[in-house]
Amino acid sequence: MAVIGVPSNVNVASVPRVGRKTRRPEHRFQVRGAPYGIYPFLAAPVLPGDTLKNLLVQARVVSDPVKSPLIGWWQEYYFFYVSHRAMALPGDALSTAFSQELQDMMLDPAKSVSSTYRASTASAGYYTYSGGVNWVTYAVARVVQEFFRDQGEPVSAGTIDASFYSAQISQSSWLQSVMNGAQVALEVPSVPVVDSADANTTLDAHEVESAMRYYQMLRDMKLTDMTYEDYLRQSGVNVPEKQDIPQPELIRYIREWTYPSNTIDPTSGAPRSALSWSIAERADKDRFFKEPGLILGLSVSRPKVYLSKQLGSAMGMMDDALSWLHPMLQTDDVMASMKKFNTATGPIPGNTDSYMVDVADLLMYGDQFVNFAMTATDAGLVAVPTPALVKKYPSQADVDALFVDAAGGKKYVRQDGVVSLNILSRVVDRTAKV
Repeated sequence: MAVIGVPSNVNVASVPRVGRKTRRPEHRFQVRGAPYGIYPFLAAPVLPGDTLKNLLVQARVVSDPVKSPLIGWWQEYYFFYVSHRAMALPGDALSTAFSQELQDMMLDPAKSVSSTYRASTASAGYYTYSGGVNWVTYAVARVVQEFFRDQGEPVSAGTIDASFYSAQISQSSWLQSVMNGAQVALEVPSVPVVDSADANTTLDAHEVESAMRYYQMLRDMKLTDMTYEDYLRQSGVNVPEKQDIPQPELIRYIREWTYPSNTIDPTSGAPRSALSWSIAERADKDRFFKEPGLILGLSVSRPKVYLSKQLGSAMGMMDDALSWLHPMLQTDDVMASMKKFNTATGPIPGNTDSYMVDVADLLMYGDQFVNFAMTATDAGLVAVPTPALVKKYPSQADVDALFVDAAGGKKYVRQDGVVSLNILSRVVDRTAKV
């Protein structure tokens, strides 16, 4: 009997059950990258039925000379399991086709996957040769979309260093919920003030109440990304969320903080400041892999930064009872704590539009305080929020400005290391001497 989806010339049989043995691959890496860039450094294939017993990453990380001798940086490592099916970005035709090609390949030994090859030239950043399968490119895009982007953001929302995705400035502040005036206008619907069935011109109390209920319903729906499942749950029907496409799985997250240390520039003998880390971290939780895929490693270096386009303390906007969240004014209304500023006013006067700020975010997430001109060149300043209110991603000029000699190409964090894996697997070295 033919099996659906499998060619007739292929014999379908269960793989013989054999005792799994430990394989211990070591993946060495040497990478360099700009601050905030999301850089792959590991691509380790895994098979269905494999179990990751533990993982050890060891690395030496050193930055090029930086301007600020005071400001610390985070060095981060992420390890993900990305299966063939999880390569597909929801709504993206190219990655969906790539994922499907991989699945078809596993079912048909004669299947050509040439459409997944890297075309024309090699990719240095993603370490893929011309004619090789674009494993890392698609895996990174899928992980970035799932773990490094807010809901509704495209994977390309932030880029750095020519072709790499950018991580967000991971410092929460009073700007958490800031919105442009034009965006706010889109969120606030117009509603009928008088019932259409009521032809008279008298505005009755029940009509105001009805209009307010209608207004509240429309506004809350627009301020919430509601799915059809959310609507059903509001109606009292419990339904599970759709999980048609499997997601990448985070295996381990590592984050280490350090301050700049003094060093000597070997070319000039001048004293300089640079960052350095010595990393040695493990992941010891068992991970069973049900599908073929890869373990993907990503590295991010994030400096602590200050926003040069904020020209004063956000507490300056707390100038009335509403701003102080008076108990009599606290309600479930999401707009109750919002404060509006016109163009060229408020703590970010460079904004090209009016903007709305949630005063509660100042109490929840905090602020920055700087007592010198925002034109300083050695204070870790980044030019955000931009005039269009982009506040999550630094520009290339921002990250270059952190280094002493960016113009000379010395604007990277450089690292060398190794990832050691212990994996229970059916794969053994058949040529090894017993």
